[in-house]
Amino acid sequence: MLRDPRHAPAQVPASLRKGFLATFAGNTVFAASQWAALSAIARIGGPEMLGEYALALAIVTPVAMFSHLNLRAVLATDMERRHSFGDYLVVRLWTTALAAGAVLAIALSGGYSRPVAPVLVAAVVVLSADNLSDIYYAALQRRNRMDQIARSTAARGALSAAALGAALWLTHNLLVAVTAQAAARIAILLAYDRPAGSAGESRAASGFHGQARILAAALPLGAVLMLASLAGNLPRYAIERHLGLAALGAFAAPASFMAVGSTVINALGQAATPQLAGCFSKGDMPGFRRLALRFAGAAGLLGAAGVAVALAAGRLALVLAYGRPYAAYSDLLVWLMGAALVSYVAGALGYIVTSVRAFAFQAPLFAVVAAASGIASWALIPRWGLKGAAVALAASWLVQIAGSLPILRGSLREARRAAQ
Repeated sequence: MLRDPRHAPAQVPASLRKGFLATFAGNTVFAASQWAALSAIARIGGPEMLGEYALALAIVTPVAMFSHLNLRAVLATDMERRHSFGDYLVVRLWTTALAAGAVLAIALSGGYSRPVAPVLVAAVVVLSADNLSDIYYAALQRRNRMDQIARSTAARGALSAAALGAALWLTHNLLVAVTAQAAARIAILLAYDRPAGSAGESRAASGFHGQARILAAALPLGAVLMLASLAGNLPRYAIERHLGLAALGAFAAPASFMAVGSTVINALGQAATPQLAGCFSKGDMPGFRRLALRFAGAAGLLGAAGVAVALAAGRLALVLAYGRPYAAYSDLLVWLMGAALVSYVAGALGYIVTSVRAFAFQAPLFAVVAAASGIASWALIPRWGLKGAAVALAASWLVQIAGSLPILRGSLREARRAAQ
């Protein structure tokens, strides 16, 4: 599956279509692998173990996302190469280490049950490896080498899912399984991502001042990612608090189908971000608008298709993916895919806003989004159960859409003034 990137011939930068197809293929394999991992946990360990895994990810992900700082977007849109790749890498290493320490403190002092706390530690190793792979992906994305990113993404997903599934089958122990998953992610990082991403890049670090400027530019995005992740995970915290781990496992199974469309949105967004940023930086506003409208429109159509499929074949899909006991949640799947429709449009707008580098405005917006998610979760889940969680998610993403549009309009207005 993998070739040594150091011996790959130089190629003409990929077109948007080729970039999308490569990214979509890689993300599809990765999403299918994540699905396979969840299915293995559900079938071997049952809803309780799936709930433990879902809770661990819900706790770790917001912290990891803050350390992530969305440096991939900052680096990929840094067309003028204001900072060296080495500076970006140093920032990512420090923030990832701090995040790992924070999760370790949460695991030791958070009062979580014995099965959950050790899994928290193993899960942060997985996400730390992903964080480091991501900064190498950013360098590849700026060079429009989406094919190499796709190759790594597919291998990372398939190998880690196989490792988790095999370990779980042999031991029936979630901690051992997640540790095996972490080892697989680290192997891909060292064997492929590091040589591929750093090829042709300056790995020399300029020092504190350059890295501080990167950190200052990216901190708002780190806050955005943390708040966005928190908004998506607050319903899970409320489910665990009010309904228990087994209910959280039951929710995680149909909720995983939302990742199907997210795979497409992320592939489109990652391929389109450099194109959108290029149009914007050159003052090609008609080209920027055309591409942005197509992206947002495709997101809406994809969400509508997801709702239709859930209505027509949701029960069958749940049985095939997770087993017959999960067929009872087919109605919940429809509600979740309705929320996913809103999520896909919000996600597309997020990529578009990021492409114009309107970083500072996003943190206040996502603070409101997270607040909306928390309020809706704690109000609706005790009354409506798992369907209340779907409504809470949809409400938070509607708030994101409502806030993203004026940010985008303001950036376009400012660009027009600068061009006059």
